[in-house]
Amino acid sequence: MRDTLVVRAYPPWLAWANRPRRAISAALLVSLAVVGASLALNGSAELGWRAATRHTAQVAFALFLIAFLASSIARLWPGPLTRALLARRRALGLAFATAHFVHGASILMLARLDDLVFAPRVALYAGAFGFVLVIAMAATSNDAAQRRLGGRRWRGLHRTGQIVLFVIFATTYAGRVADQPAYWSAVAVLIAALTVRLAATLQSRRLRNRTLPIE
Repeated sequence: MRDTLVVRAYPPWLAWANRPRRAISAALLVSLAVVGASLALNGSAELGWRAATRHTAQVAFALFLIAFLASSIARLWPGPLTRALLARRRALGLAFATAHFVHGASILMLARLDDLVFAPRVALYAGAFGFVLVIAMAATSNDAAQRRLGGRRWRGLHRTGQIVLFVIFATTYAGRVADQPAYWSAVAVLIAALTVRLAATLQSRRLRNRTLPIE
């Protein structure tokens, strides 16, 4: 009960993520609005669905970064805001999964118009594996699944999933820089996110070493 009150209390602009269902609904509405806007501006043919896949990926990317960094920024900069963000990490992760599934649906629609979308290549297999991980992480983002898996295996699944998805985003955006220099901004954001994550890990190790008993 106390955790529920903490999640609802602060801040008001994070109210959309107070509950997993609310976060899923918000992510679904935003993603579908992005699809609708992409089609309205570019038409419902290949160009429109290509824009939809690109923009839904951007929505999913933003939500992924928030979930990816929630615990790290709470560790490095403890405070009411970062604690509130951490308390909503599960809801944020499910919001990311929802946006990512809409992105996947947009890819399927694009594939109906472009036969090369599913042409065999490394990026296709990596992306497919990423979707499998997102499904696994979303399906286990509840207390019952965590109890069945056990804390260690549950944390291992979600940590591995986050790292693999981070690598997929990084390699995808870095691979587009040569043709589209605008993707440098996404690469820079990923580098900054990785720096924050590593800094939080190092801080945790230092604190752990300080508390080890002296023999």
